[in-house]
Amino acid sequence: MTRLRDAVRLPPRALLSTLWPVRALAYVLTGAVSGAVTLVWIVLTSVGAPALAAPFISVERHRLALLGCAPPAAPRVRHRYTDPVAWRAFAYLVLHATALLLLDAAAVAVAFWPVLLIGGGTFTRAAGGGDAVDVWAGVVVGVLVLLAVVVVAVLAVYVVMLAALAHAELARLLLAPPDDAVARSRSRLVDAFESERRRIERDLHDGAQQRLLELGLTLVAAELELDDDPAAAKPLLRKASGQAKAALAELRELVRGIHPRVLTDLGLAAAVAELADRASVPTTVDVVLPARPPSTVESAAYFVVAEALANVRHAAAERVTVTARRLGPALVVRVRDDGTGGADPAKGTGLTGLADRVAAHGGTLRLSSPAGGPTVLTVTLPW
Repeated sequence: MTRLRDAVRLPPRALLSTLWPVRALAYVLTGAVSGAVTLVWIVLTSVGAPALAAPFISVERHRLALLGCAPPAAPRVRHRYTDPVAWRAFAYLVLHATALLLLDAAAVAVAFWPVLLIGGGTFTRAAGGGDAVDVWAGVVVGVLVLLAVVVVAVLAVYVVMLAALAHAELARLLLAPPDDAVARSRSRLVDAFESERRRIERDLHDGAQQRLLELGLTLVAAELELDDDPAAAKPLLRKASGQAKAALAELRELVRGIHPRVLTDLGLAAAVAELADRASVPTTVDVVLPARPPSTVESAAYFVVAEALANVRHAAAERVTVTARRLGPALVVRVRDDGTGGADPAKGTGLTGLADRVAAHGGTLRLSSPAGGPTVLTVTLPW
């Protein structure tokens, strides 16, 4: 647990066992004090405010550490009266001395209201009667008051934490220098390059590698036929030649970082139909979509089907069915075979890589493969 935004999601019992309520209260308390001081300072030095704001802004940056936030780096300000960074920080100080001061003061009042309620002596006055009936009535009223105080105190904790979180988010938004945005942009760019590298690796494994494996199997079969029946080897050699050309074409496309050509030109239905034509097991394709999904989703779905059809040879299947539908905001692709079942991602069937590919797009992969079959692979991708 490193930040207040994570702590707010905890259930009450877990939250109250941490120091986050105290840290949030310390943040709004110090915020109320510094907001009042800032208000006085703005009134007295309104003309030189942007030039004299640096100490106050520095305090506000470092107060964020109370909530587990790294203090934003100090920006490089070229001129206090012309730099938009300085005016943005000054705008935060104005808010801090007005609206945020009221927010912090209200949060402090909410935090201490249960204490004032207890200090009001409600229980003592209710239990202070002379006869037994009054005493028991006072006890009941006192217990109810204490329960009410506990409930109010828990609610007050969340109110204080939410007020602190709102104040802190506004501070981070206005006090973070442009360099932070540049750093975040660079980080996203690095992540995108890394994601693209992994995508190419998966495409090589799930696409071109499977074609080369089919080519190798065809050549082995042709070699076995050459000695006994050279005529029977000729169709196998022609098939191998076609597979080699297809593998080279797909490698060329992958190097360029694009989809398989048929997928790019004709869409998922045509691309899956081509996979079915090359499959080693008779495959029925039922892909009905109202429109083409995003290209990244099409690519993920295509390679899911390619890997699933390549894995069918391990299952002794006689028939495979591939279906794809749009269900609400998702593309659902299902590959079913009538093989022996027992598929396990831990056995190196390529399913782990498929799961990674699907997860990278925010989708889910489900596998049902009981012993004896059938095996059903269902992939859901956000449209």
